Amino acid sequence: MRLFRRWQPADQFPLVRSKFARILELCDGKDVLDCGCIGDVAESVEEAKQATHEQIARRAKYCLGIDIWKEEVEKRKAMGYNIVYGNVETMALGRQFDVVVAADLIEHLANPGLFLERCREHLRDGGLLCIVTPNAHSLNTSAKALLGVRAAINPKHTSWYDPTTLKQLLARHGFRAREEYWQDYGAKEFAKLAVRLRPNLAAHYIVIAEGRAS
Repeated sequence: MRLFRRWQPADQFPLVRSKFARILELCDGKDVLDCGCIGDVAESVEEAKQATHEQIARRAKYCLGIDIWKEEVEKRKAMGYNIVYGNVETMALGRQFDVVVAADLIEHLANPGLFLERCREHLRDGGLLCIVTPNAHSLNTSAKALLGVRAAINPKHTSWYDPTTLKQLLARHGFRAREEYWQDYGAKEFAKLAVRLRPNLAAHYIVIAEGRAS
């Protein structure tokens, strides 16, 4: 019985369908830095226009993208995008922003702490850091763990986060969570029902963080 008394309920955050709806709202009329902005290969301007970076650029007053994928950076620059080649763990861009976006990025990094330090340097007072990352305890990974099946992991990922571990990392580098969400597309009916009943099984975790007062 003592064991059960130590158990705590799962994190209760709003469940949303869109990865970016709230982030796009926060980017409206702001100076935005979009980290890891490339995402996928774009073979044409029309394909590039479907990317999240395009949506952010449309909403922001000013938007700069940064990515380590050199070939794609050059391709997007030729298409007219305001993007620079660089490593987000060492970036020094010479200006500050109202919002830094890091969607599906932090799980790829070798040193996420260095990245968060760079974010603090590039954010104005009162600025926001928006992170989207896969949920370590999603329905997909949890079900496969119970069944003894290997989870399908992106071979370029270096880590997996849940709210506890990511907020601990943020706190160590001067940030605190202001808003948190579970995100899942609900593409399959069974998964949709399961996540509705247990939102902590959602595919992604979204955190909007602000710098702590000194």
